[in-house]
This record gives sequence, structure tokens and C-alpha cells, in this order.
Amino acid sequence: MIDTRFPREERLKLRNRIAFLFEQGRRFSEGPIQIVWAESSWPLDRSAQILVGAPKRRFKHAVDRNHFKRLLREAYRLERSDRLQDCPPLLIGFLYQGPAKMDLVQLRGHVADALMRIQKQANKQDKPTA
Repeated sequence: MIDTRFPREERLKLRNRIAFLFEQGRRFSEGPIQIVWAESSWPLDRSAQILVGAPKRRFKHAVDRNHFKRLLREAYRLERSDRLQDCPPLLIGFLYQGPAKMDLVQLRGHVADALMRIQKQANKQDKPTA
């Protein structure tokens, strides 16, 4: 049975890891989401730790920021399945940059594409060149 929870072990909360992610991480955009990811130099209980965010500059009301952060967490929870199991431990940040109206179905597609892209890049980077 597929684990569809989003436990504490998957939430990126420690300041030093967040700072590492934004200093050393790679960035790309997938639709309305900017993704920052890096291989973790710390051992993780799960395959990845996730950070979600929505900018205060773009969304003035906390209700709107919380709504998009909730949508991003839900989209990740539904799309992660076993995509990142073969990868090294990862730190991933999803930053919502898009329009004020977007539904979960559209966001799930963008998150799924982003996770596949991260998986390809992490596996390519992990393989030794000989």
C-alpha cells in the first residue's frame, strides 16, 4: 500500500539545511513553481525533505499564502509515490510564483514534472563517470 502521509521527517525545518539549500541548491522553474533542490549532506529518514513557500510580496494576505502552500504540500504528497526512492537524499524547495488562481489538478501536473526532472538530474549526477 502506498504511503500517502506527509510526516514530520519530510518537512524541511532546520535553518542550517534551509540556508544550505538556498546557497548550494540548483534552481529551475516548472510552470508557476520555482524549484530549488540540492543533495543533502546529512542523513535523512526519508528520501527527501520538502520546503514550500509563497511570497508575501505577491500575495498580501496570509490566507492566500497559506492556501497555495497547502496546495503545494498536497500536490507533492499525491505525486511523490516512489519517484525519489532511487535518488540520494534530497532537500527540495517549492516556491509558488504563479497567478492567484490555480487548482490542484494543474499544480499536480507541474509538481509531477518537477519531481521527474529532479530525479533525472540527481541520478545523472550520482552516477560515476568512467
